[in-house]
Amino acid sequence: MIPTMTDPATNGFRKLRFADSDGSDYSDIFEAEYHGSEFASETYATEDARYEYTVVGDDDLSLRTMRAEGGRRGGVIGPRDDHVVFWLTKGRLEMHFADRTRVVEPGSPYIASASEAYRFESTGTVYNGVHVADRFLREVGRDLGYRLPDGPLLFEQQDEVIARRGPLRHLIGELGPALVDERVVGPMRTALNRRLAIVVLDTFPIRNRGTDVPVANRLRDAIRYVELHAADRPSVSDIAAACGLSQRGLQDVFARTLDSTPHRFLREHRLDRVRSELLRADDRPDHDRTRGTDGVAVIARRWGFTNPGRFATAYRERFGEDPATTRRASLSARPDAGRSSWRVRRAVAFIEEHAAEDPTLQDIADAAGVLPRRLQQLFREERDESPMACLRAFRAAAERNATAGTRDAD
Repeated sequence: MIPTMTDPATNGFRKLRFADSDGSDYSDIFEAEYHGSEFASETYATEDARYEYTVVGDDDLSLRTMRAEGGRRGGVIGPRDDHVVFWLTKGRLEMHFADRTRVVEPGSPYIASASEAYRFESTGTVYNGVHVADRFLREVGRDLGYRLPDGPLLFEQQDEVIARRGPLRHLIGELGPALVDERVVGPMRTALNRRLAIVVLDTFPIRNRGTDVPVANRLRDAIRYVELHAADRPSVSDIAAACGLSQRGLQDVFARTLDSTPHRFLREHRLDRVRSELLRADDRPDHDRTRGTDGVAVIARRWGFTNPGRFATAYRERFGEDPATTRRASLSARPDAGRSSWRVRRAVAFIEEHAAEDPTLQDIADAAGVLPRRLQQLFREERDESPMACLRAFRAAAERNATAGTRDAD
């Protein structure tokens, strides 16, 4: 265990690392973090388990990572002071609550409310999480004017329509460098913590609200309305009415959770739908295809873009290429190469060249000239996989080739 503690005036900022390679016992994680309380019991890691657990943050909010390989881990987690939002990028986790069992696999985030106890079992997981103190979350909620229950603060899971936008992960990606910087303490850190806490409150519905509809449900309804009616270009007032918020309330929740406005979100979704159709251009029979710029214009009009010049400018700003270029690349794509834009092709080339060097998502995004969030979106649209899944595939292929080469040499 290698802890680094700072003065209490910094609200308990700490950096902690626990790893089997340093001689840390698995139970040390829980004893150090919860002061030897009865928070966790029956915790175990099999002898073949290899793990590294890190904590960075303060008493209000902390970021956690767990990288585990081989073996199994498990235990019983009791009621605690923190709400835990986490997601897996690898592996499998089973959580057994008093009234339900949940199997968590890579993908959407999951929230474990502070007052709920559960037993867990996991295998080979890579875990990223945010721990938010119940006290701090309630304070932020009261400042926002939320009506919170007097009893336990219990959360429902994110709706799929919000989960696929990944608002919390994107915000952590933006704030991450500052959050792990030990020089960012006191009021500066509290301000960053509040931004994350607000997104938790805005995107995870709160249970036991009586007739009060959680903001998370209203955000879900707003996004769903935009997705269903994007071609009709609904007004901000139409979107607000559909989800039961005032126009000001709608503007506020979009700014807090998606760092956008309803109008910009609608325009970007329409551009995304145009791009999706352009990338699928060669899915239709030859006699149904509309060639050249006329094809682009028809698709653009279908999604409410009536001014070709302004549409082309907006498209270039969002995707880094002209719509006609996207369409030509799709029509001429080799069957084995997929329908990839130049940014995705550049990312794939970088991944192939640097697969043995363990590049990060940020490294790949920098090579492609886009933000990590945008790169993940492009990969989902064009390759139906994530950049990191592509990296793993290249590594697996390299290992197979190396194995085959060894056999041939033998």
